[in-house]
Amino acid sequence: MTKMLKYSGILLLTLLTVPSFPQTQGVLGRGFFRNWSIGVGGGPNIFFGDLKVNDFMPVSSNMNEWRYAGTFTLTKQLGYVFTLRGQVMYGEISGTNRVYRRDNNPGNQYFEGNILEYNLNTTINFSNFVLGHKPTRKFFVYVTLGGGVTTWGTKKKDLTTHELICENTTTGKWSIAAMAMAGLGAYVNMGDKVNLGIEWTIRGVNSDFMDATVGGFRYDMYSLAQITLTYNFNRKNPAVLKSPNSGPQMGPMPPKPEPPIKPAEKTQPETEYKKLPELITPLRFPTRDTIKQAAPENEFDSLGMSAESIDSSLLLDEESGPMMRGLSYRVQVFAFQTNEYTAESVRRKFNLQEPVYKEFTDEWYRYTVGSFKTLKEAKAHLNKIRRNGVHDAFIARYSDGIRISSHPKH
Repeated sequence: MTKMLKYSGILLLTLLTVPSFPQTQGVLGRGFFRNWSIGVGGGPNIFFGDLKVNDFMPVSSNMNEWRYAGTFTLTKQLGYVFTLRGQVMYGEISGTNRVYRRDNNPGNQYFEGNILEYNLNTTINFSNFVLGHKPTRKFFVYVTLGGGVTTWGTKKKDLTTHELICENTTTGKWSIAAMAMAGLGAYVNMGDKVNLGIEWTIRGVNSDFMDATVGGFRYDMYSLAQITLTYNFNRKNPAVLKSPNSGPQMGPMPPKPEPPIKPAEKTQPETEYKKLPELITPLRFPTRDTIKQAAPENEFDSLGMSAESIDSSLLLDEESGPMMRGLSYRVQVFAFQTNEYTAESVRRKFNLQEPVYKEFTDEWYRYTVGSFKTLKEAKAHLNKIRRNGVHDAFIARYSDGIRISSHPKH
């Protein structure tokens, strides 16, 4: 038992000291205490060794080799592909040999007992690794690799009389040995907080005495096929978007993202761009000057109003950013259909170290950073923003401080 506690302490310290780079499918988290989850699982635990009727399939009678085990798992998300898991497994184990075979191993015997296992493993998310990260993805396939220690207490008995033949140790204490594991799993994301999955793993033990019988293959093995349920401690994703044509979608961008901006051809001077105002229909915020031009002064007087008395909420919001003359570019980091976020709250959400500007165009509240005269400068800033974790950011185009819509309304 002292050795078991020693190994358990080493595994726990290793788990707590591994550096992390937390990024998840939904909301990104920074710091050691972000992106943790806990899970439970359970299913059949099948032994492979000397006392075994068939090489693979277990039998259910004389004696029953179908035994079960459960797991408790603590997981740290290291990125979109890798996670680190600490796991404890406890369950039963059994095997039977009805006839004499293999190196004169005795027949008419069986064993049964219990095992307690501690392991540290990593999972590799194949869905994100092969297809790339996508916030709206719900189904994932992964592989797991790891190792740890297994302790067991088993007894070998006569298959006919059930009399005790021997135990796995001479002192009556549980045995302990190193263990290596590998497996395959899949899970479905049932929301921001819960995952439901299935996982199969094979464990190889550095011992040939789990069944209290030595002979044949020098390493005993057992496999666990389990159904898993995981609870995620990350903050709930606020950017779950809904549209009339689709279900909820995770991620900061609208369901129909705007296409990337293509740089203008060098043969087309900026003056030609300005000669075609009818092709561009930007949504402009009204100002006092435009209000005065739109209606004669006597019309305001007839209503008992003046341009100076117009509600200031109709004027250009100070958060909407600097007005640069001519064609310019900004980097959009977030968009939402309802007015739930201020520019400052979005800046804190993505841990940005620069001002965030807010505007309302095409029925979307959009949040941008920077203002650049050239597309080259905007692309350089876009790459910096993406490296800092805002992977869905893109470049938006402006004319005299007014956004040029990629999807103008007709």
